[in-house]
Amino acid sequence: MSLFNKSLFTFLFLVSGLFCLAQEETDAPVQSVQEEEYPVVPKQYYVFSPRVSVTVPHPMGNSAFRKSFVGIYEASVGLNINIFKGFFVGVTYKNGLLKITENKIADFNASMNINNAGVKLGTDIFIGDRNRIIFSAAVTAGQNYTNYSGLVCKKPGDSPKLTSYSTSYLEPEVNMFFLVEPNFGIGATLGYSIFNKEFDPYELCLNDWTNFDKENPGRTRYLSFGFGFYYSFLKKNKKAR
Repeated sequence: MSLFNKSLFTFLFLVSGLFCLAQEETDAPVQSVQEEEYPVVPKQYYVFSPRVSVTVPHPMGNSAFRKSFVGIYEASVGLNINIFKGFFVGVTYKNGLLKITENKIADFNASMNINNAGVKLGTDIFIGDRNRIIFSAAVTAGQNYTNYSGLVCKKPGDSPKLTSYSTSYLEPEVNMFFLVEPNFGIGATLGYSIFNKEFDPYELCLNDWTNFDKENPGRTRYLSFGFGFYYSFLKKNKKAR
C-alpha cells in the first residue's frame, strides 16, 4: 500500500469515527458518567473564527504533475466572519511545498513553492444533540503565486521557460471539528485546489530527464488532507436553538 493510500485511509477512518461519534450522541443512551465527561455544549455562534490547518498535498488530475512532484506540506491560516447562523465569509492564506524526489525523477532535485491568498464563503453546522461536533464546508477563490527552484536543463546554455507564475485558483474544502471547548476544536480537513494554469513539464525542462510523451496535459490540481484547528470569539447576541 502506497503512502498516499495509507494517509487517505487514516483520514477516512478519522472522519468516519467522528460521524459515528455524532450518531452515538444522537441515538444511543448516554450514561451519567459519560454525561459528566462530555456535557452538552450550548449551540453558540461567534462573530470571528480564526482557522489553522496543516495538510499534505497530493497531485491529482494531470498525469505529468503526478509523475513529477510529491507533496511535502501545506499550512494555512484564515479568519472567518459569521454572517448569520453559521454562514460565514472569510479570508485565507496558504503556503505549500512540493518536491521532485529521487523516486519521481532520478538525479533531479527541484521544488515547487505555492502561496495562495483568497476569499472564502461557507457554513458551519452543528452535528448531534450534544453540539460537540461541527461540520464545516466552504469554497475559496483567489490568487495563486507559484515559484520553482532547482530547475536545470541538460543542454548547456538552455534554461527553463518558466520559473514562476501567478494565476487564479479555486478550492472547495470540508472540515470536521470535535469541540474541546464551546469555542475551540480540533479535527480533520480535506481540500481540493484547482489552478487556472496547465502543468507543462516541457516548460520546466523535466522532459530532459524523463519521458512525458504519453502524459496528457491538464490544469494543476491537488488534493490536501490533514488536521485543522477551530477557534472562535466574540459571541453573537443570542444562542442558537
